[in-house]
Amino acid sequence: MERPSYGYSAEDNPDPQAPPVCPRHPDRMSYVRCKRCERPACPDCQRPTSVGVLCVDCEREISRQQASTRPRNAMGARIGQSTPYVTYALIGLCVLGYLGQTVVPQIVVQLGLFVPFRAVAMPWTFFTAGFLHGGILHLALNMYALWIVGRYLEQVLGRVRFSAVYLVSMLGGHTAVYLIANSLEQSWYTGTLGASGGVFGLFAAMFIVNRHLGGQTAQILVLIGLNLVITFTVPGISWQGHLGGLVLGAAVTAGMFALRPKAGPGTDRQALARRSALVHSAVVVAAVLLCVVVIAVKTLLVLGQ
Repeated sequence: MERPSYGYSAEDNPDPQAPPVCPRHPDRMSYVRCKRCERPACPDCQRPTSVGVLCVDCEREISRQQASTRPRNAMGARIGQSTPYVTYALIGLCVLGYLGQTVVPQIVVQLGLFVPFRAVAMPWTFFTAGFLHGGILHLALNMYALWIVGRYLEQVLGRVRFSAVYLVSMLGGHTAVYLIANSLEQSWYTGTLGASGGVFGLFAAMFIVNRHLGGQTAQILVLIGLNLVITFTVPGISWQGHLGGLVLGAAVTAGMFALRPKAGPGTDRQALARRSALVHSAVVVAAVLLCVVVIAVKTLLVLGQ
């Protein structure tokens, strides 16, 4: 089999009797040669491996080849560790938020609660309210759902995409609350809190993921249906937030699948993964911009009343 030369030829060392020099550092002699391309490599360019010393160029080439053949998940992202760290982190933040509500409610609730009339002046509440809860049962139910669904989706979507779907769903839920609230009624001054918007977005994402992967979807539809029944029948639940999270979570996940670059024979999988990341970033940015536009239009309408 022909060995790659990487641009190294006899011209690099014209005198066969001269001491070998490192192609990257011609002022350095080296009698150690790369096991792959047989070029001399000085100590700074040597990369010890289990099969011998490689030069830095061969090491990089092997790394690129390994990356191009590395298994990818359903979204084209690299398959990482199986531990769902993001899911655990989200649960931990919600628990910390609830502890803060218990210890210093005046500070945590006043600064973190989402209330439509002050939402534009306190834009962080579009997210912080998703880590607060109205009671221990409310917290327990949401965290159980997040634990069940999150562990699966985090592996299928990848940590970054999973986080994006969850946070965008949370934003979509509170955007829906802000959009539908009547500025002349009590709903304009009623606070909303809870991770339900993000969780409903994950429900929708799980349905779309399983549908694309050929998995079971009937149970997920039943789960979504039961939660919607509870949403519209139990007093005090923000149906706007639930529906907003469900719709935007579904839209973002469907957009990621629909616009994902497809791999063909001989495709550079590493380059494909980079294109996939750019496309999916654009989908997330578009969803956020949509929420911003909706919030801006609603604000102008309220100011014009």
